[in-house]
Amino acid sequence: MNVLFVCTGNTCRSPIAETLMDDAVDRSSILHGDVKTKSAGTFACEGAEATQEAVRVVEEMGLELKRHEAEPFTPELAEWADIILAMSKEQMEHIEVIAPDEVSKVHTLLGYAKGIDGEPIDNSCDILDPFDEGMEEYRQSAAQIKEAVEMLVGRLEKEQ
Repeated sequence: MNVLFVCTGNTCRSPIAETLMDDAVDRSSILHGDVKTKSAGTFACEGAEATQEAVRVVEEMGLELKRHEAEPFTPELAEWADIILAMSKEQMEHIEVIAPDEVSKVHTLLGYAKGIDGEPIDNSCDILDPFDEGMEEYRQSAAQIKEAVEMLVGRLEKEQ
């Protein structure tokens, strides 16, 4: 299964999600070896590094995000993915414009993890955007992402 995480710039939320998912899959006896991940941004500047705050918050979780380079979301990436998990409802809408043929694969990370398929009614499934904020906002966002990834892994394990 190919899982694509998408945020805006691909410098904080989606790379954090990708890193946490890779770690969770490595620890899963059911999913290990069966899930590939990538991340991208709807308005990413190709090659941009992860923010220093994202690198630090991932290090605080005992993982590493130093070698990340931002990648723009493209129809080709959407085609590669079996599931596309956006960090917000607004990003879902951008994804649907960029890759209209792949709409059935698009969900919010938090919504899908909770069992909501497709577009949520409101913004209640959005992951906090910490960009240009302080470390506390990054920690809050990373905690939301970690909880969503844990629920996602649980859902995928049940579906295997």
